[in-house]
Amino acid sequence: MSDQQQNPDAPQDSGRPYTQPGQPYAQPGQPYGQPAQPYGQPAQPYGVATPPYASGQTAPRPGSLGRTALIVAVSAAAVGLFFQIITPFMYMSVGYQFVDLLSNLVNLIVLAGAGAGLVLGLITLRRPAPHLLAAIAIGVGGSAVVGTLVSWVSNLFYYFGF
Repeated sequence: MSDQQQNPDAPQDSGRPYTQPGQPYAQPGQPYGQPAQPYGQPAQPYGVATPPYASGQTAPRPGSLGRTALIVAVSAAAVGLFFQIITPFMYMSVGYQFVDLLSNLVNLIVLAGAGAGLVLGLITLRRPAPHLLAAIAIGVGGSAVVGTLVSWVSNLFYYFGF
C-alpha cells in the first residue's frame, strides 16, 4: 500500500491539500480538510440559507437614492425649461402681470426641486453606493439652483431700473 492510501490526511505530492470526493477544493493557505470559503465569509453549514436582513424587510437596491436624486433634479430642470419655452406664448395670450406671477411660482418650484435633488445627491455621495447618478444629480441640481438664483437677481435689477 502507498503512503497516500495509508494516511489520507497527508498532503499529496503536488502541493495541494488532500480533499475527499464531494468536498470543494481547499484553497492554498487554508487548513487541510476545511472547505474553501471565498471572499473571507464566515463558515456556514452547507444547505443553510440565512437571510441577510430581518424577515419582512426588503433590502434597498444599491443606487436607489442616487436614482431618486437624479429624477428629482432632472424633473425640476425640465419644468423650468418647459416654462421658459412657453413663456413668450403666454405673454401674447394672458398678459405680463399674470405671467410674471406664474413665473415666480414656477421658479420657486424649480428651486425647491433642484435643491432637493442637490441635497439628495450630496447625501448619496456619503454612502457606499454607486456614485454616477448622484454626481449627475448634483450637477443638474446645482446648475438649476444657480440659474434660478441668477434669474431672480437679474429680475430684481430690472425692477429697480438699473
